[in-house]
Parts: sequence; structure tokens; C-alpha cells
Amino acid sequence: MVSNKITNKMGGAASPLTPKQLAVLECIQDETSQLGRPPTYREIAKILGDVAVGTIQDHVRALIQKGYLEKPAGSQEGRARGFRLAHQRGSLEIPILGRVPAGRPIEAIEESEGTVSVPAHVRGELFALQVVGESMIEAGILDGDTVVVKKQSHAENGDIIVAMIDGEATVKYLEKKSGRVRLLPANPRFQPVEIPAGSTNVIQGKVVSVQRFFK
Repeated sequence: MVSNKITNKMGGAASPLTPKQLAVLECIQDETSQLGRPPTYREIAKILGDVAVGTIQDHVRALIQKGYLEKPAGSQEGRARGFRLAHQRGSLEIPILGRVPAGRPIEAIEESEGTVSVPAHVRGELFALQVVGESMIEAGILDGDTVVVKKQSHAENGDIIVAMIDGEATVKYLEKKSGRVRLLPANPRFQPVEIPAGSTNVIQGKVVSVQRFFK
């Protein structure tokens, strides 16, 4: 497979993809890279094994809503190529500051390891971390992915955050419930992490997108 990158352009919490949505997005990215244009709905359906065209249209609409695709100005609903990859409009480079586990917390590296591109309209103080581990796979964050993080010290219940506990960083869902604060994995093989009462400076930022490179 050609080298590619999947980018969520949304400035809010990361929007996980279903396996079928991810397959459609990967198909669009591969075909766009090779042909210089997005494939038609019918072409996507054929590539993915004669899936119903209406089903492909539903997945494309979901990808637009989640920010992975966008409709160019003036495009019409239902147009065969009436969408494009979100990162095609322009981008900015942000630093990769190290690795963060989606598993047991380990120390994040506080040194730049290169940069990644994000859509230019995404606001805030941003940095990126490479993910290690599988505790967030059901949220669409896989081992080797790069998460883009908006630096902030607060987050809402259900946000995916980068948290620092005893000098070690991890990426998890934030749960605030019945006076308790926990970090929740998105993999049943992993256990929640309890945040001790009175802890400060735990939240380092909120994950706003996920990037995946194919080799």
C-alpha cells in the first residue's frame, strides 16, 4: 500500500471510525493519492467488494460529519465526487514531542521527534504524540498512530485526553462520575486508572485528531 496519512480536521474531541468507515476512508485516500482525484461512489463500492452504492454514500456522509472528509464549496449532495480529504486545503506543522502509551503509563519524551501536518484551521496550542499500545483500539487509536493534542488543563467527561500521573503520561477517556475521576481504556483487556483525590496538573491536553501512516 502506498504511504498515506489519515487526518481528522475537527477541532473538538476525536471522532472514532467504525471499521467500515475506516475502510472507505483508506480507499478514498489511496485512490486520491494514485489518481489525483477522489474515486466515485461506484468505484469505492467495487474496490471494497461490490458493496451497495447507497451504503458507500452513507459512510461518506458520516466521514464528512466526523471531519475526515469535506464538501468543496458549491458541491452538490449526491455528486459522485462531491467530497475531498480534509487535509487538502492547507496545513500547518506541529511538533511530535515523543511517545504516549495507550496502555500502562510510561514517561513521555519531552523532545521534538519531527513534525506532522494538521489542517490550518485547527485552533489552539497543539502538539503531537506517537501512540504505543492497544488500550484505545476501540476508540480508533491504534499502536503506532499519532495523536494531535490541544494543550489545556481541563476537559469534559468523555473526552479523550493525555494525562500525566506521577510523571508518566497516558492517553485515555476521562470519566467524571459520582465524585470520582478515572481514566478509562477503550479495550476490555485493560483496567481503568483511578485519579487520586486532590491530584493537580493531571490533564495535559485533549486529543483533537488521530493520524495514521501506512507503509
